[in-house]
Amino acid sequence: MSQRIIDRRYVGDILQRIYDSDIDFKLTLFSEGGYFYVAQGNRRIPLRGTTVEEAVTDLAGKLTQDFPESDFAVWWRGTFSSERNQAPL
Repeated sequence: MSQRIIDRRYVGDILQRIYDSDIDFKLTLFSEGGYFYVAQGNRRIPLRGTTVEEAVTDLAGKLTQDFPESDFAVWWRGTFSSERNQAPL
């Protein structure tokens, strides 16, 4: 994973920002067999990682790529870009 993994204490904040964002996206995050997925209709989209921190980091990266102009993507890039070596938020 090229993105630095978020710290566990930020998982809730990041999920809340996704929820509050302008992205029209339904999120069902679940774990099965030690891996995390996002359910979208009948599809399961795998998230990289086996911890919730890795899965949420991957989800944030995917949303930033898919919705680059969204409020969430702007916030994510500004506070937690892979080039920065600092804590988010």
